[in-house]
Amino acid sequence: MPKLLTLTGSMIPNEASDVAANASGAVLSTAVERGAFVEKGEVLAKLDARSAALSTAEAMATANAAKANVEIAQAECDRVEKLYKANAISGVEYDKQHASCTSAIWSAKVADARVDLAKKGLGDATVRAPFAGMIAERYVSAGEYVQPASKVARVVSIDPLRLEIVVPEQSVPLVKVGLDVDFKVSAFPEQSFKGAIRYIGPSLRPGSRDLLVEAVVPNTDKKLRPGMFATARIALGERPAPVIPATAIRVDGTLRRVFAVVGDHLEERLVKLGEEKDGVFEVEQGLAAGEKVVSPLTPDVRDGAKVK
Repeated sequence: MPKLLTLTGSMIPNEASDVAANASGAVLSTAVERGAFVEKGEVLAKLDARSAALSTAEAMATANAAKANVEIAQAECDRVEKLYKANAISGVEYDKQHASCTSAIWSAKVADARVDLAKKGLGDATVRAPFAGMIAERYVSAGEYVQPASKVARVVSIDPLRLEIVVPEQSVPLVKVGLDVDFKVSAFPEQSFKGAIRYIGPSLRPGSRDLLVEAVVPNTDKKLRPGMFATARIALGERPAPVIPATAIRVDGTLRRVFAVVGDHLEERLVKLGEEKDGVFEVEQGLAAGEKVVSPLTPDVRDGAKVK
C-alpha cells in the first residue's frame, strides 16, 4: 500500500499584483470588475492623457529643432575644417567651432530622450494587466484622480495555483522537490486534485516549528480558488499492509462491516479501513492478517451463519 504523509495547506495565487497607475491624472474609465478574467496586456483602466499628449508634442517639436541645429552646426564644422587645413583660421577658432558641433549633437540626444519619456507617459495613461489572471479587487472608479503609486486593481494568477503546505519538523526530511501531491478541498469533496512540490522553504518558522512547502497545481478549469483549505497527501513510497477486497465490505452509514470465517460459522466485525488501491482496502483495525472473510457478500451472509 502507498506510504503517505498527510498534511494541511491552503491555495495561494501563483502571482498576485496590486497594479499601480504609474501616472497622474483623472480616471476616464475602468474596463474590469471583480471576478473578471483578463489576459496579459488587457486594459484595466484609462487615465486622462491630454497633458501627456501635449508634452509628447512639445518634446517632438523640440527634438526636431535640435536635429535642425545639428545639421547647421555640422555644415559649419565642415567649413571650419577646410579653413583650418588651409591655415586660414587659428586653432582656437577651430576648437571653439568643433565644441559647438559636439554640443549640438548631445542636445539632440537629450531631446530624443525627452520624446521617449513623454511617449512613456502617454502610454502609461492606459493601465494594463501585467499577466493573465483574475481581478480580485478594483480600487478606482471613473472621475477619481490618481498618482503614480495609486492602486488601480489587484490581479491574481490562478492557473496554475500554488498549494502552500505546512510540514511539521519531524516530517521535513521526507519532503523533496518533485514529489507528487494529491489533495482535496471541501468545495469539491468527491474530487481529488494533483500537483507536484516545486518550492521548499529555507528554514522553519520559529513560532510553530514547521516548514512551508509549495506545490504547483494546474487549474485549467478554474475550479480552485486562492484561499481554499486543502487536505494533502504526499506519496513517499510503499509499505506492506493487510488488505481486503472492496466486495467484502458492507457499508452501513459511517460503519464498515465484514464477515470473518471463525471455525464453522461467520462472525460480523466492525473494521477501520485505511487507504484504497486497485480495489482493495487496508485494514487498520478489526481483522488480523491471515483471517478469512466472505467475498462477495450475498443477502444470506449474516452473523452466525454456518459455513459448509
